[in-house]
Amino acid sequence: MEQYIWKKLGISSNFSIEERLFMSTTFLSACFLILLTLPLYIQDSGRAAFYLLLLGLSLISCYILVRLWRKLNIAKVFLSLVVLFFSHLIFPLTGFFKGPVVYGLVMFFVLSLVVSKSNLEQRINFILILMIGLDLIFYLAPMPDPQTTWIYFLTYFAFTCIFYLGTVYLKMMYDQSTALVGKQKRELEQISQRMEKQMVETKELSAQKDRLFSIIGHDLRSPLSGIEGFLNVMDHGGVPDEERKIMQNELLRLTRNSRALLDNLLRWAKRDTKAYEASRVDYPKLIKMVGEHLRPLSDAKGISLQILIDEGEGMVTGDADMLEMIIRNLISNAIKFTPKGGWIKVRAYEMESELKLEVEDNGIGMTEEQRKKLFSPHREVGLGTNKEKGVGLGLMLCAEFLNYMNGTIEVRSVKDKGSCFTVRIPRVWGESYNV
Repeated sequence: MEQYIWKKLGISSNFSIEERLFMSTTFLSACFLILLTLPLYIQDSGRAAFYLLLLGLSLISCYILVRLWRKLNIAKVFLSLVVLFFSHLIFPLTGFFKGPVVYGLVMFFVLSLVVSKSNLEQRINFILILMIGLDLIFYLAPMPDPQTTWIYFLTYFAFTCIFYLGTVYLKMMYDQSTALVGKQKRELEQISQRMEKQMVETKELSAQKDRLFSIIGHDLRSPLSGIEGFLNVMDHGGVPDEERKIMQNELLRLTRNSRALLDNLLRWAKRDTKAYEASRVDYPKLIKMVGEHLRPLSDAKGISLQILIDEGEGMVTGDADMLEMIIRNLISNAIKFTPKGGWIKVRAYEMESELKLEVEDNGIGMTEEQRKKLFSPHREVGLGTNKEKGVGLGLMLCAEFLNYMNGTIEVRSVKDKGSCFTVRIPRVWGESYNV
């Protein structure tokens, strides 16, 4: 029943505790004052009844200011003026200290302290209520002698101080408890969010692990099955030299693919060990070595692999294994997604403070959406032009290694036209790894 009434009055959790206290107190007080006008009118106290009616309507105005426009500060100032004005009018008409004005002042004082948002505002309300009491005692209330006047004032002052200190202390305790509860609630929400995030990441890692093992199992089984079949055929003999050469080339291709897969897996498993060593690297020699190592794969698909490196010695300071892994993965990726008769061009440029590597192809390219997700662990790994499968570790490792080396990787690609991977690496890395 009570909740239904508060809901109808609009006093909900959408408002602050101060706003709810202010609205409920002013509305209920207004209802009480308006109902009180009837017995006063019957007792021929028409002027007092009229003043109480105006006071009740003024309190409803305060309620509306907060309820409709959320103007709590304006409503508090207006309420102070209303109380100050009507207390002087009603006090002599209702029996001075025997009437309801004193109780109304006490309620106003407590309400003003509770809804105050700062110590300064509380002190201002304390001074205001003292001034109102001083005015009522010394100027409006009839006193038999000065001694009685001062006794009333000192009693009022002591009562006001006790009420002030007690209410302020209780509000301070409430505010501290509310702040503590709010802090604990925020901490629990943060813990809950972290747990939800960890659960999502765990599910994603589990799905990636299952996909990884599935593809690894297939890619490792293929060369083993080929070796087993080749050995069975050799055991029976009678294999023509031309057919044997084709089988050997196919087994070599499968074996190199498997080795590349295992190298990537090893690097992926050890990527957090930070076991990298800087040294002087002859990058033209390294790029040509990787190109020659992968040339049988490009030749098998009829792809022209062109290593376009400027003549002369070129040196950078860095981790040779890391750089070799980046170049090999980029060229292998280009071979995978370039069709028969296509071309791959590998270039290297020495800039003033960085080494710029480019691996360009005229393969199947990719869409803008695919390009944005290219280095994400959540991307879908597509099949190559010869239905080659992969686990998607190569490009992820390239991005991680380049991050360690303060390098960058950019991709330009047009669907069905080709792609160009551009890598920029500081020429002197030394101890500047982001590890």
